[in-house]
Amino acid sequence: MTIATPPSRDDAPFVEARLSAIAPRLRRQLQRLYGAAALEPLWDRTAAILRRAAAARAADLVALDTARLADPDWFVRPDMLGYSTYVDRFGGTVAGVEAHVDHLESLGVRYLHLLALLKARAGDSDGGFAVADYLAVEPRLGTMADVERLAARLRAGRISLCVDLALNHTADDHRWAQAARAGDPFYRDFYMVVSADEAAARDAELPQVFPTTAPGNFTPVPEMGGHVRTTFYPFQWDLNWRNPNVFLAMLDTMLTLANHGFEAFRLDSTAFLWKQDGTDCRNLPPSHYIVRALRAALDIAAPATLLKAEAIVPTAFVPPYFGADEGDGFEPECHLVYNNSLMVAGWVALAEQSAQLPHAIVAASGGLPRGANWLSYARCHDDIGWGAVLGDLAGIDPAPTQRLVAAARFLHGEGDSWARGEPFQSDGAALHGTNGTLASLAGLEAAQDDDAREAALRRIALVNALSIASGGLATLYMGDEAGLLNDRSYLADADHAHEGRWLHRPAMDWTARATPDARRIAGDIARLRAARIASGGAGAPRAIATAHPALLAIGCGTDTVFLNFSAAPVALDAAGHDRLTGATIADLPAWGMAWIEGEAA
Repeated sequence: MTIATPPSRDDAPFVEARLSAIAPRLRRQLQRLYGAAALEPLWDRTAAILRRAAAARAADLVALDTARLADPDWFVRPDMLGYSTYVDRFGGTVAGVEAHVDHLESLGVRYLHLLALLKARAGDSDGGFAVADYLAVEPRLGTMADVERLAARLRAGRISLCVDLALNHTADDHRWAQAARAGDPFYRDFYMVVSADEAAARDAELPQVFPTTAPGNFTPVPEMGGHVRTTFYPFQWDLNWRNPNVFLAMLDTMLTLANHGFEAFRLDSTAFLWKQDGTDCRNLPPSHYIVRALRAALDIAAPATLLKAEAIVPTAFVPPYFGADEGDGFEPECHLVYNNSLMVAGWVALAEQSAQLPHAIVAASGGLPRGANWLSYARCHDDIGWGAVLGDLAGIDPAPTQRLVAAARFLHGEGDSWARGEPFQSDGAALHGTNGTLASLAGLEAAQDDDAREAALRRIALVNALSIASGGLATLYMGDEAGLLNDRSYLADADHAHEGRWLHRPAMDWTARATPDARRIAGDIARLRAARIASGGAGAPRAIATAHPALLAIGCGTDTVFLNFSAAPVALDAAGHDRLTGATIADLPAWGMAWIEGEAA
């Protein structure tokens, strides 16, 4: 695949200057990972890949590099709004997505994450995350040429295109895996194979990601001479990052994709990259060194490009994914990290009518390094994983598990609940995840009268406000802006029926945008975005104490945002001018919110 716009060579001195300036940071990571003895030959091969990728970069992308180097905080702006969707669910094909860019522009979107775009394995593919070819598009969705056209159209609308980059594993039918299965020793070392006894011993001490549908961490593959490490599904073979050839192959892959026009990579399962016996193989330091090395490489060859960590881990483990100082100065890692804990906390707050947990998460979300931002959201393509906030809740409640179980059961519709979520499989602890669209979880599916519908619409606005007011790159999940409900048609699909998360992955109903509910939801989102722009709020949020246990106050830019997580009205400490309504507000109705000009006293 060739890049349509011819490259410009005027930037070659600048590339060499970046290579010289950033080389020490990149070399440190490589030495930490592979040792001093391997460094020089590995560095020569790494530098060759960087120079080759930079030389192939198209003129319009070079211009974007230059602009963003001059404005490194371009993605930490009050107007940053994201959107996440599956290609087929949104537009059918890549060309179909391009036909609906006007919808994204009407929402004010500046960042588009297309899920499961790259070619996946045949049959079950974990929703597309079992990648068979990193450099090809899923054939039914289009071609890489279609992606380049889409990326150019998005750039014209100031929208950056993000794609998933599965670093932990490939599909078992990826060409590397096929070569390994056929006996090629070079590619056999791309994967990890152990005996049956060792697999059993390791499984006894390792947690399981999918204990119900994919128990264990190893899969017997006779052609490989033992059990292949498969942390997620049996058809997803874990990559052996101890092998520097894996690093070089993935580096070349990432830079090639960046040259096709992708401006951001969602690094899938970053917490799992490095495997070490005697540990749980999560959040180990070498996993960070891998990502920091990839970041340094991008900063040299494609500096307009963002890295985003999918680190769905307890809040205490999240800060290192932004970077750290190991004694040689701060080493940046990811530009963006999911604030998953804040999303979970919002649903806990709705279920128990208490702002206690989101207040704690907002308070823990400050202190971001320069050139970094949260990615916040109310819902996404995955489940609500309750266990992610166990550590946070343990600091304020002696019985955190029971409290989260109660919240989960409420969202599953138990008792007098208005929610219509469904339980997801256990993560190995007492807790389960929860599936459901934003609208169904917030009560719109269950609403039988105008009062219940109004309450549900307020709750939808409330969790969207939590995401937007928290300063990060607030990202909408497809269909949530139209109030789409749970889609149980997946149960009739043999490839999806076992995977409950398809409940909240409906096809986009374009006619639904015209309904009163959809117009209300979209209007609320537009008002929240406009208020944030007016406040100048972006980056780390500020937690502000309130006198009422259900009332959350967040400092956003020059303003204070109040969110009432209760079914009863709540009085504010002082009246103020609300940017959302233009009125002077003294109290909030049930599930109400206000964006008050000026910081709280």
